[in-house]
Amino acid sequence: MLKYIIGKDLSAKVLMAGNYYKHHHPGGISAVVQYWSQYIEDLQYYPTYKLTNAFVRVGWFVYSFGRLALRMKFDKNVKILHLHTAADGSFWRKSMLVKLGHRLDKKVVLHVHASRFKDFYNEASQKNKQRILQTLNSVDVLVVLSHSWKEWFSSLGISEDKIVILHNITSYPTKIESAHIKDGKVHFLFMGEIGQRKGVFDILRALTKHRDELAGKVELRIGGNKHEEELKKVIADGKLQDIVKFEGWVGGEKKLQLLNWADVFILPSFNEGLPISILETMSYGHPIISTPVGGIPEVVETGRNGILVTPGNEKEIFDAMNYYVENQDKIISEGEVSKEVAQTYLPDYVLNHLKEIYETLIS
Repeated sequence: MLKYIIGKDLSAKVLMAGNYYKHHHPGGISAVVQYWSQYIEDLQYYPTYKLTNAFVRVGWFVYSFGRLALRMKFDKNVKILHLHTAADGSFWRKSMLVKLGHRLDKKVVLHVHASRFKDFYNEASQKNKQRILQTLNSVDVLVVLSHSWKEWFSSLGISEDKIVILHNITSYPTKIESAHIKDGKVHFLFMGEIGQRKGVFDILRALTKHRDELAGKVELRIGGNKHEEELKKVIADGKLQDIVKFEGWVGGEKKLQLLNWADVFILPSFNEGLPISILETMSYGHPIISTPVGGIPEVVETGRNGILVTPGNEKEIFDAMNYYVENQDKIISEGEVSKEVAQTYLPDYVLNHLKEIYETLIS
């Protein structure tokens, strides 16, 4: 039985809002809250967004907005409103809730998960930039995922005193020895949204160019959703069926099987916050092939526990994969480093830090 790290005496004072997180709903926010819900007793959570049609999404937000307003107005025990946000529409929805929380005299925590928040801000009109900064400056605590994100938000003029780094969370690893098949191949795993941003098509193009060199030496399994038909076509056109297996969206037991099956995790993204998928695979003792974006360089270092490649550079992706084919002893030694680094992203560390944030706000 899991132990609660934040008990209901404290959780009753906090209302949390963000993406719907149950039933393996996709997205980084959903994954974080799913983990948190296991260690926060009686989590008071209000989903303000669900992946569905536009009409239902609007109704979902209006309904949650009303429920939050009533709860904050009449439940005097509630002291904190904790909002999980991405960029774009997610941020504008949360900006309305930030104003609501302050109007009802609550402390407001804004938790930024967005991998593309820099693009969102830089591409905004001058008027919208002012609105973004006004919201960011108004909150009591701005939670970010890494030191690099703290530096960037500080560069916008946000007071460093209100910016708190709270690591993304990963679960304790569940070992399934039978899942790790010794077949002489190096097992590469990709888990994430299927699309250009996460770099999965760059991996496939690299494999297509070097198919004959890698045949019989590697296997890549891909777990994810969106653009599935395009992915299948690229695999077929590149004649990669013997090297690549598409698993669809993975969760639960299937995900555990893949985490145990893998030797090396690969995620050559163009932008990120700090992906939970990287932290998960690190906790299982795997080296990482990724890119120096967002908070990734804070947990992955080339030659120590993985290889960082230039986003979109197919040659570097191939070279990194081939490195582990030719130096399989490094998979074990670098994987041990990954496991050590992942310790500060496990529930005990992360949730106790969150507990401190809450207790400081209401003291």
